[in-house]
Amino acid sequence: MTQLDEALTSTIYASAGRDMGKSFRMSEIDPMTKAGYVLRFNSALRIASFQELLDTWRQLNGDDANDGEAIDFVMKTLQGSDPQVVHGLLQELLDYVHVAPDPQHPGAFRPLMKTDIREMRTLGDVLLALVKLNFISEA
Repeated sequence: MTQLDEALTSTIYASAGRDMGKSFRMSEIDPMTKAGYVLRFNSALRIASFQELLDTWRQLNGDDANDGEAIDFVMKTLQGSDPQVVHGLLQELLDYVHVAPDPQHPGAFRPLMKTDIREMRTLGDVLLALVKLNFISEA
């Protein structure tokens, strides 16, 4: 079995507007890349503690949390950050996403292109799935 065979993945199915029917598969990020990413992310967001950020995020993902609380938390976290750096970090995360754009061929995954995600809701769902797979589940 190769390292790629052992990597964790997560798949979500888009349900919003123009993305409906598309499948998105997220891949596990290797530990060295992940460590560097976390350091750059902390710096870009100007946060004191990545662990505190994860703890708060876990609380918001409880059964009684609502989307409004999560959005407010994200907006508060992004406040004062360098938008260009954050944008670059988000783009970098999307390198770990593959898409099956045709609902008639749900297993035909290929690397994600900029034009594959057409709805903000889908982008949020994909990024959340990436974060859960790579950062929240193991901390």
